[in-house]
Amino acid sequence: MNSIIKTSKTQFFLSFSMLENLIEECPDEVWNIKAGGFVFWQQILHTLTGANFWMRQPESIFTEPFSERKVYPELENEPIGNITREEMLEYKEQVKNLCIKFFEKNDDVWLLEKSHIYDKISNMDVVIGQIRHIQYHIGHCNS
Repeated sequence: MNSIIKTSKTQFFLSFSMLENLIEECPDEVWNIKAGGFVFWQQILHTLTGANFWMRQPESIFTEPFSERKVYPELENEPIGNITREEMLEYKEQVKNLCIKFFEKNDDVWLLEKSHIYDKISNMDVVIGQIRHIQYHIGHCNS
């Protein structure tokens, strides 16, 4: 029937579109401000990097974005470098394309199969976890 994957995909991309709106609509004066422990764009980078890691294709090797700069996508330190909105929009498109491919040609049965990233969880766990992760950081950025 495949109604579960359709619903999962819809809900994931509804969350992702909220993240896109944050990038596009964030006031310039807020983009580089540290609030709630992190620079605004660093939280966006962190959120996109999570989707990049968990939703990549089985044959893809994860590469941390902007690794030539000290921007710390895992939020382990304050960034020394920065990421412009234009760079973030480009990275967001790359991640969005990975996410589209994650759902392509898959079905409800596949959602219950083990993740190729970590075999202790299912593909459904990945989807739900990413929705939760995106929503958490959207809320944090909005606050």
